Amino acid sequence: MSKVAIVTGAAGGLGRVIARTLVGEGFRVALIDVAEDRLQALVNDLWRQTREDGLLPLAVDLTEIEACAEAVGRVAERFDGVDMLVNNAGIGMGSIRTDYHLDPISPFDDVTIQDWQRFLAVNATAPYVFARAAMPHMRAAGWGRIVNVTTSLSSMLRKGFFPYGSSKAALESMSAIWAEELEGSGITVNVVTPGGPTDTGMVTQESAPDRSVLLRPEVMAAPIRFLASAESDGFNGRRMIAAHWPEGPTPREAAEAIGTPIGWPGVGAPAIWPELGKK
Repeated sequence: MSKVAIVTGAAGGLGRVIARTLVGEGFRVALIDVAEDRLQALVNDLWRQTREDGLLPLAVDLTEIEACAEAVGRVAERFDGVDMLVNNAGIGMGSIRTDYHLDPISPFDDVTIQDWQRFLAVNATAPYVFARAAMPHMRAAGWGRIVNVTTSLSSMLRKGFFPYGSSKAALESMSAIWAEELEGSGITVNVVTPGGPTDTGMVTQESAPDRSVLLRPEVMAAPIRFLASAESDGFNGRRMIAAHWPEGPTPREAAEAIGTPIGWPGVGAPAIWPELGKK
């Protein structure tokens, strides 16, 4: 029986590439998105590649915690398990103001509390809820893949990118902790980012009228294909910048070449961390 993947934000620019890649690898795929019209268009497109019973479209508002957990349950019931989770969904600064690149949303107190809560809900809380709900199925199988799409360090620190950068930094930290906790379990946690502003709806037309300077979302295909495969067994706790994927080496060699530790642990001096709890 083919493996089962959940892709959040499946109807967006990166999500469509990720979903199409996994369908091409023989996965049965649950497509999660809040936009029902775009979700149906994606399903219509993917049905040309796979059997109808290999897809499960679910319209889910990621700000609703119970709806996220229920979606995983529906996937597991339909496909008898969950093997891979790609937390791709996200909201960016354009959801606050479309010309954010030209007129940065700054200082930080111009952002409303409601916006902060919405960004955290979609970019950090929802990935946790999906992962938490998927874990029992992965543990039962002794195999699983969690892939989190975060962002670059520069976006996390850049003026005018609060709350986007901060909420994605939370997901980066979560990814590092989960990967360490799951080491050796057969379940891996890795981060994939495109590598810069990408030609998707996340970058608004007002902020980037010249789309030719943006990365193509197709850069995500190669690292996702690798992580979905048995060849990635034991590849854990790494972040890959998709745009740096080299041509020529085997997928494992390419991943090893560009994979760095999640969270940039070598950026600053380590804290003084005593051996707590030991006598």
